[in-house]
Amino acid sequence: METGAAGSRMTSLSTSARAVLAELTRRGRATRPQISQALGLSKPTVSTAMSELEELGLVREDGSVQGHTGRSALLWRIGEGAGHVLGVDVGVTRTRIHAHALSGERLLGVSRDVTSPASRSGTADLTASADAAGALLRETLPRLGDSGPLRQIVIALPTVVTDRDPAAASQSPEVHDMLKALSLPQAPLLLENNVNCAAVAEGNLGVAQGAAQFAYVQAGVRIGAALVLGGRLLRGASGWAGEVAHLPFPWDAGREPVPEGLERFLGAEDLLLRTAAAWPASEGEPPTSAEELFRRAGEGCPPAQRAVTEHATQVGRLVVAVVALLDPGLVVLGGGVGSNPLLVQGVQETLSTLSIPVEIRRSGLGATATVEGAAVLAREQALHRLIHA
Repeated sequence: METGAAGSRMTSLSTSARAVLAELTRRGRATRPQISQALGLSKPTVSTAMSELEELGLVREDGSVQGHTGRSALLWRIGEGAGHVLGVDVGVTRTRIHAHALSGERLLGVSRDVTSPASRSGTADLTASADAAGALLRETLPRLGDSGPLRQIVIALPTVVTDRDPAAASQSPEVHDMLKALSLPQAPLLLENNVNCAAVAEGNLGVAQGAAQFAYVQAGVRIGAALVLGGRLLRGASGWAGEVAHLPFPWDAGREPVPEGLERFLGAEDLLLRTAAAWPASEGEPPTSAEELFRRAGEGCPPAQRAVTEHATQVGRLVVAVVALLDPGLVVLGGGVGSNPLLVQGVQETLSTLSIPVEIRRSGLGATATVEGAAVLAREQALHRLIHA
């Protein structure tokens, strides 16, 4: 999967070829006259640039369209020679890989359960997830042999990413061990927090499209948040922006906050433990998964409904903290628990009761938000390198 001949010649692209490639990327499909008009370049200049790009396999013909004069004009799009990118979600309970062509087309989407159950310490989870992702990669890569060079990999991690450079000395030993276990193919590589990736996906493909600023709040096995301001992801000075799991909890004058106590309290495991402790024997066995809890609540089971209502109230209070700091106007709720319609409704009711000025939307991408966001970031990085390097 090494970068081929076209990849090694990218720096020799002419200025006009780079401009044409950028415009074609923005449009998806276009004719030479359309590109000429948009860029203010002469038709011969655009034709020369297009020939240069076509020779490298970066663009190809894609049908034709009839113009106002009745003459047909060829349509062009990004070609297979431009290659592809990988988004890898090293999740706590499931790992996912999506391959996208630089044209934006999804080539492949695969996933695998992580065999080791989620624990309360991040280390064991990351190791088991890396093993699952590595095995999935080894099965997946041969299927992409005719998709052109691999231009970029972005790995989404369920941990604080202090530096997006995987070789940075600041990365934890667990991250370095994870990268070793993945046995990645040769390609440019970036690391990103998983919730940040989910926010990118919602902003580009999901329910936050067109929103200049919004927050993404995830509730599931773990909790997290991501912030988008001015259309750009806010990472913070050291990658800690949105790390709400580390907020002091409980915040009580008579009690000492527990490290990552809020994450445990709002995580699916403690939700089920609290539910089981309050479950009346008359209702049979308590739910053993969050999915079962919400299903039974939807069916009208009173103790399940009480558990969901209380959990929605607590998640709503977390959203209040996010709004108080950022005032984003829009909060997208995601994650295995957060995107459940019953929880979204309960959070909306909590915020309405407290008169908090924010719109709540349920994630439109669900469980694939993180890997989709990783693939979006990978494509952006690869295109930037092709066009601006």
